[in-house]
Amino acid sequence: MRFVDSHMHLWHLSANKWYPALDPPEGSDDFGLGEMAGLRRDYLPADYRADVEGSGLSVGGVVHQSAVTAPGTSVAEARWLDEVAASDGLVRAVIGTVDPDPATVAGTVAAQASSPLFRGIRVLTGFAASDAATAALLDALDAGGHVFDAVIRPGEVDEWLPVLSARPGLPVVLANAGWPEGSSGEHRREWAAGLAKLARLDNVTCKISALPMTLHTLDAAALRPWIDTCVSTFGVSRSFFGSNFPVDSLFGPFAALAEAYLSATQDLSDGERAALFATNAERCYRI
Repeated sequence: MRFVDSHMHLWHLSANKWYPALDPPEGSDDFGLGEMAGLRRDYLPADYRADVEGSGLSVGGVVHQSAVTAPGTSVAEARWLDEVAASDGLVRAVIGTVDPDPATVAGTVAAQASSPLFRGIRVLTGFAASDAATAALLDALDAGGHVFDAVIRPGEVDEWLPVLSARPGLPVVLANAGWPEGSSGEHRREWAAGLAKLARLDNVTCKISALPMTLHTLDAAALRPWIDTCVSTFGVSRSFFGSNFPVDSLFGPFAALAEAYLSATQDLSDGERAALFATNAERCYRI
């Protein structure tokens, strides 16, 4: 199965000190992952290719999601990714990031947009729906025709709906399947209700990735109900897959994730599977 990985990360920890979230001080936010030791290693194209080998997926390119968490490092990461792509060819598009400062957002977006790989922005923290920095970011993305990879957790959906509906021309990708915050029935119902609200906006697409961060497993049977909910809510034409590697390697090998995606789509047509695994991401990220 040809696969365009819509969500993965590279980092060169031994060369670039841009990733404090990978070594958080005691008591700080670790994005719910708990033990981070398994990620404290260089992860470069050769490492990713080694993970994919034998998985049943043939990777035709990846969309790199910014991994930096040190302030003021997003442009340096963008320049590094240009060098990586020139020497390897794995990275076909880049989603960058910005710091939560309304005075610098537009300039930082413009600096990253000078790269032919740049497609948009994702930010993990510091951008609530009503923040001035958020408005500045969405204005810059909308004006430039760039993608907003939106980190919207279930409890935040109602705050974001008017903001996104006011920008119908802004392409929005719901990052990491809407970031479900637990696997209990109550959490899952809140998450599914949020997906349904966001799916009513024509400019929102669902990226199915990082579910193992919530479920702490790559087991196909455990992931399938969540995958099915994403696809049934947004439809095949507005959904696509990402691996979230190496982060999801904390919970198992790439082959297990590939099996979960392949088995969850086994009853779909060849064209529908191609859309979920490759062509929708290519269209969204202009690959």
